[in-house]
Parts: sequence; structure tokens; C-alpha cells
Amino acid sequence: MEMTSVRTKQQNSIKHKGMSKKNVLNPIKFHRSFTYSRRVPTLVCTNTSGLSEVARWVLDLNQILHIEEVHPPIISEQKIKVIIGTGKSVDNPVFIQTDRLIYTAESIIQDFDATLPDSKRLFPANSDGQSKVYDLYELFTTTFNDSVQRYRYAELFRSKKNALTLLKKNVPFSDRLKYDFGYGGYKKKISRKLGLDNKDAVVFLVEVKKIFNQVDELLGDGRKYLVGNRFSAADLAFAAIAAPVLLPVEYGGAQTKFNEISEEFRQEIIALRATPAGQFVLKMYQEERPINLDLGAIPKRPNVIKRALNRLLVKLTSNQGSLFYMLQKKFPVIKIGFAKIAVVTRHDLVVDVLDRDEDFTIKEINAKKMADQKGTFFLGMDRDNPQFDRERNFVRKATHKDDLDRIRNYVRNHADAICENVRPYGKLDVVQTLNYNVLLGVLDDYFGVPAPVKSQMKKWQRTMFYDLFLNFTGNKEKHEAAVNSGKERTAWVRSLIDESKRKLSQGETLDDNLLNRLILMQREPENDWVDDDVIRRNIGGLLTGLQETTSKAVIFSLQELFKRPEELKGAITAAKAYDMDVVKGYVYEALRFNPVQPGVLRFCETKQFIKGSGKKTYSIKGNRKVMPLTSGAMFDPVTFPEPKKFNPNRDSRYMNWGFALHECYGKYINSVTIPELVAAVLRLDGVSNAKGSVGRGSGLNMGPFPNNYVVTFN
Repeated sequence: MEMTSVRTKQQNSIKHKGMSKKNVLNPIKFHRSFTYSRRVPTLVCTNTSGLSEVARWVLDLNQILHIEEVHPPIISEQKIKVIIGTGKSVDNPVFIQTDRLIYTAESIIQDFDATLPDSKRLFPANSDGQSKVYDLYELFTTTFNDSVQRYRYAELFRSKKNALTLLKKNVPFSDRLKYDFGYGGYKKKISRKLGLDNKDAVVFLVEVKKIFNQVDELLGDGRKYLVGNRFSAADLAFAAIAAPVLLPVEYGGAQTKFNEISEEFRQEIIALRATPAGQFVLKMYQEERPINLDLGAIPKRPNVIKRALNRLLVKLTSNQGSLFYMLQKKFPVIKIGFAKIAVVTRHDLVVDVLDRDEDFTIKEINAKKMADQKGTFFLGMDRDNPQFDRERNFVRKATHKDDLDRIRNYVRNHADAICENVRPYGKLDVVQTLNYNVLLGVLDDYFGVPAPVKSQMKKWQRTMFYDLFLNFTGNKEKHEAAVNSGKERTAWVRSLIDESKRKLSQGETLDDNLLNRLILMQREPENDWVDDDVIRRNIGGLLTGLQETTSKAVIFSLQELFKRPEELKGAITAAKAYDMDVVKGYVYEALRFNPVQPGVLRFCETKQFIKGSGKKTYSIKGNRKVMPLTSGAMFDPVTFPEPKKFNPNRDSRYMNWGFALHECYGKYINSVTIPELVAAVLRLDGVSNAKGSVGRGSGLNMGPFPNNYVVTFN
């Protein structure tokens, strides 16, 4: 077990004069020895704890779908002791993810702050602001928290019925039974822990009011927040800790109702609510506390049969190279009549289909879905649509020669920083901790579309991509989810465009990013046809494929390399030397054997004939979907000599991103982002797959996407 020391209590004053602290935040508290294999994290907490409410609030601010394992006092400490080896109240709550187990509310805040820009951090990055916020945070979560809990329980313990009503809320049936039959013992333990000693509740109320008075004094100058001009950990902590004696309806944990407490307690709550501090807390809950978030259902744990099938699928797909080689050799064209689809596997035939973009078109495949998502994009158009060239050329003009260097530097710096931050944990969830954080940063820094909330952007990207490229059966639920995401993203991007135009109208200079470049180009005379929707649709089209395709490619590359010890050594050597051309060779070859998407889809309206460079001509009926199997093409020995051999030094033309007119527009960005992310992982000393399902890219998948992929290191 690895823990930091428990912090000491600071002075009770909230005056800041004369204080000077450097790096006031404590190191993050974590436990290294644990295993966890759920698709979403778990918060283990106490149902009545203000500290648990702090963590719960942080998770809701970041819109984190999570499992909440709630226990009453004393029992929760016993649970925590099992998890981290200690059962102190200050260790509550515990937040468990696939790659780290964090405990204490302060550590949970810091864990999220590490991935946020300073403007959104609850503990500011600058030393002065951080010190002021932390002084208040510590006061509220220690001295104030103790006083609130003592007053609350001193009042509640006057009535066994009222106390049990609170203590049994939101907890498992077994915990409720324990309290029903052992109430007296639990009451004694809680009283001893809080130091109630049969003292009158008014003694503790006096201490509560002292802090309220000090907050009243701070608010006396009309400030909106306790420190600075934005919501911080100080505001959150005071509101969360004070909630049990104010009873805001937005409170996320278990709390009493007015008819479940004594008349004296009710009157004191009303009086505290009337103070400036009390009004401040209620306002924070009304304006800053997210409630009724629609984050979807908690994913069900797969049963034994599903887990077995998943392991079988992983095994069956572990040697796809032999399958692709056999298909292109024995079955150049496979016609599946009942499905009205033809699969083309040999290299020259694949090229023939993709080069003939007027015979084998794309609009029938995804144009309607793009339109439904409010995201009509030139890659969903065919050559016969005049918008295709016009909009493609417009977007191309917005790119600069040095863009790839900019993207490379961003990805490398942020990936290395994340890997450095997780070194103490010895684990890294490549999908959740690395890929998503870096890629959402690229959407912000280069594309100019920051996430309103990271989890929201991840949902938009995932649902929209799935419907466009993987919803082969036309699943209505998946399509509807994508349409809703499209509407939400449309509104968000429009607001960003409006904000940039507002800045321009006021003479401000825009940040250099792709969205702002398009907005500036719109003002040029030759682009008088460009309205805001053209900009919004095309920037959206560029965004959709970045997150899931890139993340999946990183995982599949690592999967293949970890299966090949000798090749892995070469890739690690190149990664540590930052020789990215060599790393890219390993990545592209790995993806040839373990492709993100084996082929692409096209449509032929009338009967077509394909021949390629061979003698035999193959016919394909009209009204058919056609899948050129690009992965099969890359196992054709004519263009990929010794195709079954892993060779990172090939000069063959890879088709990992498609081919010809509708080749992935982001292939050049992919050539930078994927190798850089893979290299960042390979630079971790002694890196290897984690044991169990979390170490398989499809072990905790959600549909076709790797949801988690954990590696361990020294």
C-alpha cells in the first residue's frame, strides 16, 4: 500500500493577511494494490458525509457516470479499511478507476483538476489564489465539518426514529438491518468518534455559527464567490459541508426532511438559511450544483457466457493476417446475395473499385445519416455534387504547412505530461486517461472546438461516429442517440462561432485555430457563398472521426506489438529515442495485422464489372453495397512482399485510412497523433499489458470501441 501522510489541521482563521504558502496542496492519496474491471468508476462513500458530497459534486461537475457504493457511518469506515488498509473518517470517500484508486475529497478534486485548464480548476494553479482557496477549503473540511456533524448528530440522537431515518437512507439492505438491530452500538461509536459526550447540541451550534459569521464577513463586500471571480473548491466545500444544517433540495446525499427533525432543529435551520452565508450556500446549490444529469444507464456487468464469448472473440481475431491473406488469395470477390453485398479483397480489385468513385458511390452509405445529425460533410458527398470540391477546397485552404508540427508538439507534450503524472500509480488506462484527454485537447487547441464538458464531448463523438460508420443494421436507438448528439453539438459549435464573431466585431484578435481560420476566410470576397452553417458542418465533420478512430488505432497498435516481443523491443527503442518515423513504421505495420476497420463501404446503383490488373472479370449486380477490404489488399504479395512477415520498414502504400477520393481526411493528422500516443506509452519503463480483461483492448469495450485498456509499468 502506498499513501501520503494525513494532513494536519490548520488555524481556524480565514483571514489571509500575512499568509505565504508554496504548493499548499497535499500529494494525492492513492492505494496501489487493487484490481478493478468495471466500465465506469465507483465512488465508495458515506451517505451522511459532507466530504462525500464534495466528491459527488466534483463528479457531477465533470459529468462522470459512476457507480455509487454508499454505506452509513462506521460501516463505511470498515469498508474503506478493507479497500485501502485504513478506516479513518478523513479517508472518506474513495474513488476507484481502472488505473488508480484515489481517496479523500481533496485528492479527488486534484485528480480532476490535473486534466483541466486553469480556468476550470477548483484549486487555482497560481500560488496566491491556490493558497487562499486552500486555506478556506481546509477550514471548511476540518473544523467546520466537525462542528456541523457534531451539531447534526447531537440533534438527531434525541430521537431514535429520526436518527435511523437518516442513517438508513440510500444504503444497502444489509446495512439497514445492521442499524435496525445494532442501533445502540452504532450510536455509541458515532458519539465517541465525534466527541459528543452527552453535550447539548447548542454547544456545537455555537461553533457552526462562528464559521457562518466569518463567511458573512467575507461576503460583506458583495463578492459573488469566496475567492476571486469564479467558483472554486472553497465555495464547493462550504456549501457541501453546510448542507446538512440548511437542507438544500439539490443536495446529492442522504439528508433529513423538515418532518424528520425536531422543532428546535427546524427553527435553527431557518435562522441559518436567513444569514448571508446561508443564502450563499443555497445559491451555490441552485447555480453551481449540477442535478438531473442524463448520463445514461450504468453499464451492466457481462455474465459468464458473455465474458467467455468476448475472450473467444479476442482470440479469434488475434491472427487476422492469415485470414486476410487467405481471402485475397482464394476469394478475390465474395458475393453475399441475401445481404446484397459484395466483398472485394485483392489489392488491384480494391483499387479498381475505389478509383471508380462515380460507379461506386458513397452518398447512399452515410449522407442521410450525416444530414440527420445536422452534419452534412463533403466526405459524405460524391463527385457529382458541386459542393464536394467547393467545400473540400475551402477547408483545405484553412490548413497550414506547419500544422502537423503544431499538433505533434501538443500531443507529445501532453501525452508525456500525463504519463509522468501517472508514474506513481504504476498503471495507465490508455483510453480514458491518455487518449481521450489528449485528443479532446487537440479538438480545443488545433480545431478550436473545446469540450463544454469532457464527458459530453466524448459522448457526442462516440455516438455520432458509431452511427455513421458502424451502424450496419440501422439500429434505431443508436441512430437516435447520434441525432440527439448532433443537435447538441450543433448548438455548441454555433455558440463558438457567434462568440468569435462577437470578438471580431469588437476589434479583438482571434486565437489561431481551424475554426477561427474558417471564420476569417468567410470574410473574403470569393467566399461570399460561405455561411455559418457551412463552417459548422465542415468543422463538425473533421471532428467526428478523431476521437474513436485514433484511440482504437492506438490500442490496436499496442495490442499487436505486445504480442511480438522482438518487434516491441525495436518500437520501444525508437520511442525512447523520439525517432517518430521508425515508430510510425511499427504502428502502420501493426495496424495492417490488427486493423481498426478492415474495409470501407460503397454502393453501386447499376451492374458493374471489375477486373483490376488480372485476366478475369468479376460482375457485381446493381443495387448492391460493396466492401473493398483494404486489409485484404494489404496482404496481397504483389504490393506487400512477404505479407505474413511483420516488417516496419516497408515502402508499400498502406490503406489503413482508405484510398482514393474519400480517403480519410485526417490521415495526415493520424500519422502524427497515433505514433506519438503509442510512443508515449512505450516510453514507460517495463510497460506491459495489465492482467485480466482490463489488459485487453476489447476486454471492457462498449460496442466496437475499446472503453478501457490498462498497461502496467515500473
